[in-house]
Amino acid sequence: MARRIIFPAKGVVEIAPFDVRAPAAGEVSVRTLYSLMSIGTETTILHQKYDADTHFAARFKFPQLKTGVQAIARVEAVGDDVSEFEAGDVVFMRMAHTSHWTLDANLCSRVPAGLDLEAACWCGLAKTAFRAAHAAPFRLGSEVLIVGAGPVGQMTVRWAHAAGARRITVVDLAELRLQLASAGGATDVHLGSLLELRNRPGWDTAEPGFELIVDTTGNPQVFASALSYARPFGKLVLLGDTGYPSQQCLTSDAMTRGLTIVATHDHHDRDGWTQRRIDDLFFKLVGDGAFRLDGLLTHRFRPDDCIAAYALATDRRDEALGILFDWTQG
Repeated sequence: MARRIIFPAKGVVEIAPFDVRAPAAGEVSVRTLYSLMSIGTETTILHQKYDADTHFAARFKFPQLKTGVQAIARVEAVGDDVSEFEAGDVVFMRMAHTSHWTLDANLCSRVPAGLDLEAACWCGLAKTAFRAAHAAPFRLGSEVLIVGAGPVGQMTVRWAHAAGARRITVVDLAELRLQLASAGGATDVHLGSLLELRNRPGWDTAEPGFELIVDTTGNPQVFASALSYARPFGKLVLLGDTGYPSQQCLTSDAMTRGLTIVATHDHHDRDGWTQRRIDDLFFKLVGDGAFRLDGLLTHRFRPDDCIAAYALATDRRDEALGILFDWTQG
């Protein structure tokens, strides 16, 4: 019997059985090997931390039967008209925390041979962060401030590094996350709140501030502070998806400095950058050693221990970054 992690009610986590159908034409059936928690989004949904008029409220209801967004799986069967995959292939998919799944073959990307399969799970969050890299865009010599070094922030650091950014400053409240950001290419890290950054020695220079700022936090209070760190005619990219957008308030910095504010979301396919195209680029950079993922998986859980996993993500978030569910043990 297939199993999946669900949220039957607000604040409640369970693993429950469900039925999986055989693949129809154009579909594949897979068995999950590993799935990676999207800590911010999943705990936002679990604890209903959003306003009633947001897209969160429109999309997510209890019982919530689909709780994750990225997994590595092995193909077990293919339907008619599927020629690009066969049984035994390893694929990445943007699907929930489940032991088995049947889905459209076009929603899968082949994982290159030799790639670490646990690390390959980061592909989903890397795609989310790519949206900011493309919207900014990150370029050779860019100077970027990244607010928040959680899972999406870590991926944003690595896209900036891969793009050749000259200055990558990261702000976070957790020492562990900043250490991992430095390992991924950050050139400067600040432990503390964003408001405290300008109190550091050397801040008052001839040209303070940043041309590009990416807010990955989802914290509505960060928005106004981030605007104050932009250079004239700079750009703020909103990547963190807040559940309380009404609390994000403009300041006079937006007008007086002529700032550009861009919001980007995981589903924004622009200029032909589809899921598969980003997946291929991510896997190529990881394989070439240009996208370092060492140390990002901080915790591994059996699916049966999902209650403990979400308790960690909720109550001790500073200790966790990559929370992986291992489905290979039954």
